[in-house]
Amino acid sequence: MKKINYCFVCSKNNPKGLQITFERIENMTIAKFTVEKEYEGYPGIVHGGILAAVLDDAMGNIKYLKGYVAYTVEMSIRYINPSFIGEELEVRGWLESAQHKIVKATGDIRDKKGTVKVRARAKYYIAGKIDEIE
Repeated sequence: MKKINYCFVCSKNNPKGLQITFERIENMTIAKFTVEKEYEGYPGIVHGGILAAVLDDAMGNIKYLKGYVAYTVEMSIRYINPSFIGEELEVRGWLESAQHKIVKATGDIRDKKGTVKVRARAKYYIAGKIDEIE
C-alpha cells in the first residue's frame, strides 16, 4: 500500500502545510512561495524555522524528485535579511556533490529583486529508492 505524502512543506495533502510545489531543473530545484501570517515570528516577519524547513525541502528534493529518499544529516543556515509575511519569495536548492550515499547541497531564498534573504548548506543520506522504502 502506497503511503500518502503529508510533508509540511510540499504536500498538497497537508491542510496546515505550506503546499509549495518544487520544480527540478537538472541538479537544481526551484519554487516560488509566499508565507502567510500563521507562520509569523516577530510581527510582520516570517519565522526562521519556517524558512529553514523550506530550504531543507528545496535541497532534499534534488534527490526526492528523482525517486530517492534523502534524510537530512546536517544543515547550517545563515539569515541575511528579513523575509516578510505576504512577500513573494523564491527558494533554490542545488547539488554540490554526491559521494556514495552522502549528498551535499546548497540553497538560498531570495525576494523578487534578487536580494538574498537566507542561505543554507546541508548533507543528506540517501536511504534508497522511494518505492523500495514505502
